[in-house]
Amino acid sequence: MTVRGNSQDTRTPIRVTRSGRGFTVAVAIGALLVTLISGLGSPPGWAAGPASLVWGRSGDVFTLDIPLSTDTQSTMVSTQLYNTLTRAKPGQVEIEPDLATSWSTTPDALVWTFKLRQGVTFHDGSAFNAEAVKFNIDRWADPNNPYRPKGGTFEAWDDFVADTYKESRVVDPETVQIVLKTPNAPLLSALSAISFGFASPQSIKQYGGEGVTQHPVGTGPFRFVEWARDDHITLDANTAYFRRGFPRVQRVVFRVIKDNAARFLALKAGEVQLMELPNPDDVRAAQRDPNLSVGLRPAFNSGWLRFNMNLPLFQDRRIRQAVAVAINRQAIVQGLYAGYGQVADQLLPPVMWGRSPNVKSHPFDPARARQLLAEAGYPNGVAFDFWYMPISRTYFPNGKTIATAIASDLAKVGIRVQLKTEDWAAYLKDRATGKFPVFMIGGTGDYGDPDDFWAYNFAKYDPISANFSYNKPQLFSLIAKARTVTSQTDRAMLYAQAAEMIDQDVRDIYIAHARNPVLMRRNVDGLALQPTANEYVETVGLK
Repeated sequence: MTVRGNSQDTRTPIRVTRSGRGFTVAVAIGALLVTLISGLGSPPGWAAGPASLVWGRSGDVFTLDIPLSTDTQSTMVSTQLYNTLTRAKPGQVEIEPDLATSWSTTPDALVWTFKLRQGVTFHDGSAFNAEAVKFNIDRWADPNNPYRPKGGTFEAWDDFVADTYKESRVVDPETVQIVLKTPNAPLLSALSAISFGFASPQSIKQYGGEGVTQHPVGTGPFRFVEWARDDHITLDANTAYFRRGFPRVQRVVFRVIKDNAARFLALKAGEVQLMELPNPDDVRAAQRDPNLSVGLRPAFNSGWLRFNMNLPLFQDRRIRQAVAVAINRQAIVQGLYAGYGQVADQLLPPVMWGRSPNVKSHPFDPARARQLLAEAGYPNGVAFDFWYMPISRTYFPNGKTIATAIASDLAKVGIRVQLKTEDWAAYLKDRATGKFPVFMIGGTGDYGDPDDFWAYNFAKYDPISANFSYNKPQLFSLIAKARTVTSQTDRAMLYAQAAEMIDQDVRDIYIAHARNPVLMRRNVDGLALQPTANEYVETVGLK
């Protein structure tokens, strides 16, 4: 792989050859000379240039084959490459047309008809039409589709659509129908999730199911140029984009700087124009810096700890409850969220309808934690591994620091945990195994319907998965019923019942919801921060 600057950077590129986990770096003599000349010990910059935007991110994407995506690192980048039938309005969760210009449904809500935008082409020049829509839906819906990656799971489709889906039909080149077996109340909102972005059938056929992640071809405002893993992803403007006048910059680089403080230094130096997930002290510093500004995403997220309930230890509710009351969540949120967090008591964030007014936070009560441990047969405490997220997330702005604070609280009542982590891609995969006894998990809403949170995080029971180790058929039935009911009032009642069931069983320990500061240079113009954390970079310009 070659690590390059952007088109404005004339320095000799650093060529990186990777083999497995190790890598060898050969640096050209010219690049070394430039470094020595370039400024009294300052590190070489990542010069953006007047037509380029560099966004500093906390971690690399998991995949660019967007139906496989389960993390906001991937969805943020993919939002620039792909379009969906519907999309969230800028800065909101309410939907508006995207690749579909209008839609209608039959009285029984089983047949949805979408009129498609005309004259749209994929980045490879092939036409977007009803056949392309059907090709993608068939790939998502059929586990045996020849263009599925081996072992790949399209979780968004499986969790949000699969159980109600029957077939798709091409009516004419500009009209497609989605036929359901049972009504799916959140369907229009769900289809705005970038996991349902449309890729070029021609490209998928050329590169196959395994090659899509390295050759993403959509209809979005930017087209893929290169991906140097754990370093950067480069996108160039799609000059044929159907929203005329956009995008406003010629190039976007998503640069990986995993350390929060280093990311902030890069912002101050002008090496990046935007950054996410800053340290609390750096937010305060940015507020005082005349060259920087601070924007806030709404708290459309939740972060929590999840038990592997397939393990005998955590099948005892008293153990789970002891862990819950041993954690001083109020102190953690006050001390580690820079004033932008609030203690969570249930899955849905406060801005979402369908929350239960009857669910309250587990009180901080170390004495009760010790009592529960003794009642469960562990008067001398227990020990287990606690896995924390290796990168910063909106709901866990510094996973290691927050995990350390939690471990400290647990130790005071005799719960001894060993903190562990691994790289992000492995973490996402391993939560689906039995490897994690207790682990950090969370999510930012993909669309403005409670089904997004419930159907994804409580999709099923799996006897070998830590993530889906909660075997509660009554809960699964509630979630399925809420998807088919058309009345929002009735749906809200069902989701409230689900929240109360989770609370009673202490399935998870909810830690925080957080507004997320995004720091930027003063010359950044036109950014609308999305509740979903998937901004439309097409609207961003540099003054």
